[in-house]
Amino acid sequence: MMQKTMEDGLLHAYATRASDVVALLGTGVSPADPDRTIIEAWASTVDGRILDVGAGTGRWTGHLARLGHDVEGLEPVPQLVAVARAAHPTVPFREQTIAELAEADDRWSGILAWYSVIHMDPRALAAALTVLHGALAPGGTLLVSHFTGPAPGTLPHPVAPAHRVPPQAMAEAVVAAGFEVAHQRTAPEGLHGILLARRPRT
Repeated sequence: MMQKTMEDGLLHAYATRASDVVALLGTGVSPADPDRTIIEAWASTVDGRILDVGAGTGRWTGHLARLGHDVEGLEPVPQLVAVARAAHPTVPFREQTIAELAEADDRWSGILAWYSVIHMDPRALAAALTVLHGALAPGGTLLVSHFTGPAPGTLPHPVAPAHRVPPQAMAEAVVAAGFEVAHQRTAPEGLHGILLARRPRT
C-alpha cells in the first residue's frame, strides 16, 4: 500500500509539473544531444520492435521512429501522453505504468528506459526490472540510464527526488531480475550511469 501511495504521489507530481517537463526537455532531440550516439547505436542493433518506457514528451520515441525503427512509447502521465501524441501523431503511445505492462502479452526486441527508473527505491526498481524482463523477447536488450555515485542516496530533481544507484547495485538488480549485463559504464563526472542488459535466449 505504501509503494502504491508513493507511485500515485509521483504521478501527481509529474501531472502538475507537466508544462515544466515540456519546457525542460522539449518534444524533439537536438542534433547536439550527446545521448544520441548511445541510443542510436543501441537501436541499430535491435532487430524488431522497441518500447520506450517512461517516454515523457515522446522525444526519443519520435526520434527513433523518424530513423525508421518500429517503436512505441509507454508513459503513465496523461498530460505527457497528450503532449507526446500531439508532437508525434504517427507514433503510438500507451498511457500505462511499467507495472501495468506486466498484464500485456506483447514482447519487445528492445526496451529503452532512459532516466525512467530514477525515482524508484530499491524495491520498486527490482519490481520494475522484473516486469521489463518479462516484456522482452528472449535475446532482447534493455538500455537503461540512471543517476549513480559511490553510495546510494537521493538527489534533487525538478519534479521529485531521484535515487542514486551505484553501478554495482544496478548490475546486481539487473542480474537478479534475470538479465545478463552486456555493458556498463559511468560518465566521467560520476553522476550518470548507463547499463545494457540482455534477456538470455534460454
